Amino acid sequence: MKAFKIFFIIYLVIIIFVGANSVYAGIHTGPIVPCGGSGQSSCTLCHIWNLASNIINFISFNLAIPIATLLFVAAGIIFLTSAGNEQKVGLAKSIFTSTVIGLLIIFCSWLLIDTLMKTLVNPDSSSGTIIWAWNHFPSCSTPEL
Repeated sequence: MKAFKIFFIIYLVIIIFVGANSVYAGIHTGPIVPCGGSGQSSCTLCHIWNLASNIINFISFNLAIPIATLLFVAAGIIFLTSAGNEQKVGLAKSIFTSTVIGLLIIFCSWLLIDTLMKTLVNPDSSSGTIIWAWNHFPSCSTPEL
């Protein structure tokens, strides 16, 4: 029975890492630093906003969701193998609760930043229309001489 549990846990980990990464198409694809690398343009002030947006999107979507998935799976395994042990059940419930609260904090903060940036920094705020999204920038191009 112990060998079956170990095999099952290894199987779940493989499915999570292989299956979730092949299906999951994250928001941020590409390098986090948008400039200065080989084959890229040199860095300008415009690239700072791109870098900040890439970091926020990478942490919010490409890291938080897979880590939350692993925590949900770990809490589920702890809950299923608790065999009525109140301490393990309490641990699993606290992991579930903490993961949900963490995801809510991450996504609510992203929504708050999005709303504030669209309201306060919008170039056409007098008409009440939203011209652009703060997290999608036009490409930063270097002026041609």
